[in-house]
Amino acid sequence: MTTTPSTPPGSGALSRAPVPFSPSELAALERALAGEHAAVYGYGVVGGQGGPAYRRAAREQLAAHGAQRDLLAGELLAAGTTPAPGEPAYLLPFAVRSVAEARHLAEHVELTLAAAYADLVAAAAPVRRPQAARWLGTCAVQARRWGATPQAFPGLPERLNAG
Repeated sequence: MTTTPSTPPGSGALSRAPVPFSPSELAALERALAGEHAAVYGYGVVGGQGGPAYRRAAREQLAAHGAQRDLLAGELLAAGTTPAPGEPAYLLPFAVRSVAEARHLAEHVELTLAAAYADLVAAAAPVRRPQAARWLGTCAVQARRWGATPQAFPGLPERLNAG
């Protein structure tokens, strides 16, 4: 699958597999959904502060993450869980007052989501693991497009640094 900036982090549902979700997989899905809510907010900031050079890419990623957020919420609904709504606002990890800081925020958003999807890959039932891995890969590719340093195992350094 070729990923473009306007492609959502995934295209495909997890719940089509006949295997029920485990509690740890549901918890990982909920964390990924929370990350997607924050990503939508973050890309609004990136679009506002990124200047004309990055506005279109930020708008495309905002739409892509909105679609992924909706897909994950649908997964949770299909599993019989009520998805948490997004917050009205999110605390940014640093001030965003320049184009460079906006671009860095986009990297941060994607790498943070990669960590959430790495957790989902670990928790997913084997039949659903490939889709979760594709979502992780898409975030890693997007992080690189925004300028992140290549990583052998995207999502894992962020998880280790967060603990």
